[in-house]
Amino acid sequence: MRRPGLSRRRLLSATATGLVGALAGCGYRPGGGDLAWESSLGDGGLLGVEAPRFAVAPDRLFVVRNQSGRTFDFDTETWGSVENATVTAVDAAGATRLDAETERQAVAPPAVTGESVFVPVVGEGVTAIDRDAAGIDPDARETGGGTGGEATEAGDEIRWQVDGIGGDSGTGDSGESADPPGIEGVRASDRLVAVVTGTELAALDAETGDRAFGVTEAWTGPDDGSADRVAVEGENVWAAMGGENARTALVRFGPSGERRAERSVSAPLDWLVRADETLVAGSVEAGTVTGFDADLDRRFSLSVPTPSDRPPVVAGSDGRARRRLYLHRDGAARALDVEAGEIAWERTDAPARRRAAVDADGIYAVRSRAILAIGADGEDRWRAPLPDRVTVDELFAVGGRLIAVDGEELYGFHATPGERWSLVG
Repeated sequence: MRRPGLSRRRLLSATATGLVGALAGCGYRPGGGDLAWESSLGDGGLLGVEAPRFAVAPDRLFVVRNQSGRTFDFDTETWGSVENATVTAVDAAGATRLDAETERQAVAPPAVTGESVFVPVVGEGVTAIDRDAAGIDPDARETGGGTGGEATEAGDEIRWQVDGIGGDSGTGDSGESADPPGIEGVRASDRLVAVVTGTELAALDAETGDRAFGVTEAWTGPDDGSADRVAVEGENVWAAMGGENARTALVRFGPSGERRAERSVSAPLDWLVRADETLVAGSVEAGTVTGFDADLDRRFSLSVPTPSDRPPVVAGSDGRARRRLYLHRDGAARALDVEAGEIAWERTDAPARRRAAVDADGIYAVRSRAILAIGADGEDRWRAPLPDRVTVDELFAVGGRLIAVDGEELYGFHATPGERWSLVG
């Protein structure tokens, strides 16, 4: 993530930050909602950039942006065309921790594990990037190609690249080759990468990119397959397979594609989430959220307004293994305690216009030009007004900070409760 030159706005921001530091010595303490830092994604310069795709990890926010256009190579003194994607990561302090590029443009959000960032790209491909590669100069690197899990030599941050994951695209009625369906999305663990492409589910070895197994016709139509209907943990892949006119089959696959557990489900499932040794499945049509154990025996089933999008899962802050899913639907936010198999609390005053940021301490949402923090117990933690210049497009919780995205600008806010600006001592 490249930081721009010092503009008037940044000078004022830096002055304010310095003032905060000075006042801290006099007894002032920054607290929840106070601005900690400001950075920028940049406007791409000569290159046109598309809207970003995001993936959030506990310690970093990952941003993927497609770019295209013409740039000048000063070494060869020639103009060249660029059409690829940048992959950037910023940590809780606003520092750039990753700056890489893929050979081709991204087609879906990335999947992030403890070691890698997996970016689905044009050509039914996936590029695996070392998430800890830092200090990369994209202009001094040439990304090597490769298929079938062949490791790239140029660019240490590129671990491997695989193309043509969906296999033969077949032919159309005219006898000409049909366009490949493209990748709908990816899910990943440190062992396996699950790729949804057309009606097929493919699994790759996360270390090498080699194909582990594939399931053809996992979905009845190309629009039925969705990464939200797939979950990956360790060496297991869960998938809700079927389609609009077919009964849904819930299957757990092993690392070689063996079916370790399977059951039929009466209602179509829109998303799967793995938490607390439980597979949680949501069905908008049935209005249910259901939990299954490793053998896909039902643990609980709740009748509750169910969101169509896959909710994030976070660990509790009480030191226990229990996790919560935050369900946003019909103007309300509901906290599902996965271990207990029950709704822990419900709030009808939580904003639902955009997905809330979540962490172990609760959820954060923007309401009436302010950030509202709701604790894991459902109680208010703090509320803080946004700076006048900030409009929040997206909000993410990363390592004790909230990162607000406003166009190309990033703003980092304190997320710690109970330390609003106050004179102490």
